[in-house]
Amino acid sequence: MPGPLDGIRILDFSRFQQGPAATVMLSDLGADVIKVEPPGGGDLGRSLGLEPDGWCSYYQAHNRNKRSLTLNLKAPRGREILHKLIPDIDVVVDNFRPGVPARLGIDLESLRPYNPAIITASGTGYGERGPIAREPSFDINGMAMGGIMYSQGGGPDRPPETVQLGFADQVGAMSLALAIVSAVVARDRQGVGQHVESSLLGSQIGLQTWYITDFLRRGEQGPTPQRRMPIFNYYRAADDRYLTIAILDPRWFRPLCEVLGRPHLADDPRFTDPFARQEQRDVLLAELDAVFAERPRDEWLRLLRAAGIPVAPVHDYAALSEDPQVLANEYITTLEHPSLGTIGVTGTPIKMSETPTGPRATAPELGRHTEEILLGLGYGWDDIAALKDDGVI
Repeated sequence: MPGPLDGIRILDFSRFQQGPAATVMLSDLGADVIKVEPPGGGDLGRSLGLEPDGWCSYYQAHNRNKRSLTLNLKAPRGREILHKLIPDIDVVVDNFRPGVPARLGIDLESLRPYNPAIITASGTGYGERGPIAREPSFDINGMAMGGIMYSQGGGPDRPPETVQLGFADQVGAMSLALAIVSAVVARDRQGVGQHVESSLLGSQIGLQTWYITDFLRRGEQGPTPQRRMPIFNYYRAADDRYLTIAILDPRWFRPLCEVLGRPHLADDPRFTDPFARQEQRDVLLAELDAVFAERPRDEWLRLLRAAGIPVAPVHDYAALSEDPQVLANEYITTLEHPSLGTIGVTGTPIKMSETPTGPRATAPELGRHTEEILLGLGYGWDDIAALKDDGVI
């Protein structure tokens, strides 16, 4: 059974993380993604954390399932190859600064003569309009300008903190992937190709809808301490491992107190309703810190789950990679690498009952599929050799 996006062909000019992470999500859903890279070095993401044996986790994570085509768009014959590809392409993706796609000839207006229904998609830093639209931007810039760093640090009166793991890039990638799929649906239902765009800045703002909406209403940004809600929080158990509880429905507070062996807390006037508990959060935090320190984490998990209270362990990557729930859903899985054997990879969080999803192949070596793609366009071996000699591919 083909994947849900089987038959969708994407020409991916993006590099580093924001764009490649968006297209790898689509590749996990079955899209055929051709990653276009400049001859020689390719995507600079290939070198981030490169190990002596050639392994690069950064590049592998963001480029699995894809085919690699080397192409010099500044050469006239490179543009010729591009124009031969475009009639069979659904989406062209980039994450260059605004203006660069037009210079490279991969913007909507340049490509429409070769495919009137083409969709172009750009992952930008700050959006395509405005006074700094054409300024360079990376992950940390998006977090900074999007307000997330002060929120993560505890509020505007505290030092800012970054969120690790390429946070703005990954959130921006999700937004860009959604934009691309929406444009494909619009084309299929309404017959229109178009340009879509999503930015690091915009996606960071969209991520904080609740808090920013509250600010726009009240005109002030309150503190955001890490442990501001006592019953929606993390706690350390007796074995120095952590767990989380997540009580939003007030009816769960009394069962929590009973499981913890402190039923009197449910009737304590300081904690009888959500407003009182928040008003006395420091007192309640201290009470719960002391209680959770009395038993090992897994014992608490067992008791709390038996009572139907929302609870979960705090995992590091070692625990995450071995958790039966993670493995049952193939959120962690394996692929066969052509030279390194079996490797662990993250799966996709998207599951469908009738169409398969998930990783299929490791990231390609630079230019691995160039000849295959050119032969499919009608080029002969002599043509390919000449293109190599001239630095076009």
